[in-house]
Amino acid sequence: MLAWREGGDPDGRPLLYCHGFPSSRLESRLADDHARRHGLRLVAPDRPGLGRSDPAPGRTPATTAADLLALADHLGWARFAVLGVSAGGPYALALAAHAPERVAAVSCVAPLTPPAGTSGMHAPARLALSLARHRPHLFAALAARLAGPLRRHPERAVRLLRPWLPAADARLLTDPAFAGPWAAALAEGLRQGRAAAEDLVALVRRWDLDPGAVTAPVRLWHGLEDTQVPPSHSRWLARRLPRAQLHLRPGHGHFSLPGREADVILATLARDLEAAP
Repeated sequence: MLAWREGGDPDGRPLLYCHGFPSSRLESRLADDHARRHGLRLVAPDRPGLGRSDPAPGRTPATTAADLLALADHLGWARFAVLGVSAGGPYALALAAHAPERVAAVSCVAPLTPPAGTSGMHAPARLALSLARHRPHLFAALAARLAGPLRRHPERAVRLLRPWLPAADARLLTDPAFAGPWAAALAEGLRQGRAAAEDLVALVRRWDLDPGAVTAPVRLWHGLEDTQVPPSHSRWLARRLPRAQLHLRPGHGHFSLPGREADVILATLARDLEAAP
């Protein structure tokens, strides 16, 4: 069972939102006003094991894409756009590869792409990827141990991350309008503790995404100051996606880009969806 949240314009064009890790459907609240302004009906599912969606041990990006397509079927969506943020980026692309006749346009914001490597990535992010790849059981145990304290005090995640982030991100995480909803989304994402770890393990150990199979137009948005998911990840994808447009944004990091430029990103995606045949 997948849990999901609806926002934006209830009568708008359909947009599936793929959240980051270890986040949840609640992350989409940060995009609600922009989606409504640009006539987009925003539906954000919790991926398996995150938030209130059932776990799916051993899953891959491709099998998760099948789950997301089943949700689109349930919603009655024949054609729709997909937006993926951070770790949600590969899942958005996997859905586009899985259902090319259904996905009309894709936007990815700072898409985490493990095959691109960890150069330029801050130490906590490198550690998380290394554990997920080489010690998945230890990574799951760590997620379970951290889940309780971070769910009770999600603001601690902000304090832990801030020293590792560029100035643009650190400033945004002091803004309650962003930090509050972001921390709440993270806390909800960790609801199931150990099961949440599977989302990252699936990306780093069971990568089955072929970017060449994505036939929809894809916009890749990335902040040049991003130290959590370096711009090299979007560049890696841009070389392999048949119809990619790369938007590198100076002065932005991992959080400030979606936090400060969501309106531009969603306006562009709305135009891409409207122009799709």
